[in-house]
Amino acid sequence: MANSPNRFYWDACTWIAFIQKEKVDLPNGQVEDRESMCRSLLITAKAGKVEIATSALSLVEVCKDPASASEAASRFHEFLELDYVLLVTLDRIIGEKARELMQGGYSGLKPPDAIHIATAIVANALEMHTFDRKLLDFDGPLAKADGSKLKICKPDPGDPLPLFER
Repeated sequence: MANSPNRFYWDACTWIAFIQKEKVDLPNGQVEDRESMCRSLLITAKAGKVEIATSALSLVEVCKDPASASEAASRFHEFLELDYVLLVTLDRIIGEKARELMQGGYSGLKPPDAIHIATAIVANALEMHTFDRKLLDFDGPLAKADGSKLKICKPDPGDPLPLFER
């Protein structure tokens, strides 16, 4: 496992933001280009430097909007075929960890959110990426399988690409 690339976890709303090319107006007047924020990590993953994990629960959540379900499902399934995207099975260990989170002082968590956090913890992800404000509030106190703290944040857009090459 020492040679494994760093693992990042994407919840369903991160996939949705990328697939639907979300751009969100922020209160400060700026625009958050969520598609670009996600694209940066996908490029790094494609280069073999990181891997992206997601729960099997995302199979349901990414495609729940009937208006865009067919296109979203098709695009999401294409990503699941890539070597650097890992679909993590929702098993007993993750289910019990999610229940433990909900019963252990994180009672405000809804079951799907608890499952995403538990999956990131069990998968020992370096970071969990989300755009969900409720989940972003859980950054810091949660210990991963290796004992370190799970960082829950928005995807880092990375360095801007140069406009011109010399």
